[in-house]
Amino acid sequence: MDTNAAYKELGLNPDASDVQIKASWRRLVATWHPDRNAAPDAGKRMQRINKAYQYIRQLRDGEGDDSTATPTPEPDSPKQTHVRKVRLTLEEAILGCTRTLRGHFTHTCDACVGKGQRVLAKACSTCRGSGAVKKAALFGWLWSEEACADCGGDGRQRAPCEACDGRGERAVPYRRQVRFPAGVRDGHMLSLPASRHDDKEFSLELQVEIEPHPIFTLDGDGLLRCEMPVNGYAWMTGRWVDVPTPDGVQQMRLNRDALIYRLRGKGFPGAPRGPRGDYLVKVLPTFPPKEDPALEALLDQLIARSTRATEADRSQPLGQWQRRMKQWKSRKKDPAQGQ
Repeated sequence: MDTNAAYKELGLNPDASDVQIKASWRRLVATWHPDRNAAPDAGKRMQRINKAYQYIRQLRDGEGDDSTATPTPEPDSPKQTHVRKVRLTLEEAILGCTRTLRGHFTHTCDACVGKGQRVLAKACSTCRGSGAVKKAALFGWLWSEEACADCGGDGRQRAPCEACDGRGERAVPYRRQVRFPAGVRDGHMLSLPASRHDDKEFSLELQVEIEPHPIFTLDGDGLLRCEMPVNGYAWMTGRWVDVPTPDGVQQMRLNRDALIYRLRGKGFPGAPRGPRGDYLVKVLPTFPPKEDPALEALLDQLIARSTRATEADRSQPLGQWQRRMKQWKSRKKDPAQGQ
């Protein structure tokens, strides 16, 4: 059954409110219940009405709180399937986790067949058993009759159903412990074995949603990535830095010749319960503003000191270059040396 067929079965448009949906369903149930309707197809019509109502409930409840599961009755089986969303962090999806899920299974009350009331063995007090009430028309000069709303037009007294407190539905609490395997992806559906509650069989289908992460990103091909700023001078001098991974913080040595680093086996599993893939870390070297006088003075000292050290070492390219420059400058000053 699709959405349009479900609303059509209840005689409603898709923009109908929840109150209108439930009122229409109750009215149709009161009309087509086999105990009150002798038509040969009354039973089948009742099944279609209940199926449409439960289908619409599932659609609407699926947009609400995750803590309450929504029923989807199977047409040829007493077992009902409830679909709910479960949000996992990216670390939980990578490493796997165990969650305890709590919620409610909802089903039509068997005692009142979803009507929320029971029929008493006495006449309706509103219409006195006639099933109709008079309504004034034309300033009270004429009267017309319409079906009694309290008894549905059959003249029998009603009382709220005690089994469901007049709601027409019964909510059964459940508590299930679920193990989510490592490598489960956003949008994956997990089916749990059926369990019995309130003398009915219910099964759970879990739709996984992975929450956005403040540090890691997961590509469509399953590659885990991270972009992290690092101190530009630490990057230039090959220092060690702390790097976030799904397993925690670990140290990584920077290389001034590289901006992207591959950490083997620290990424997202290629398949549920499979081995973990690689994790790519892109570093973004950052430098302080140039207009910092104190920093400029320190840099000048560093440059001067490192220059003196390299000039003293004949094996260093900078030292060799400085000596060649001195020789060239001296020749420029005394052209006779070049002859």
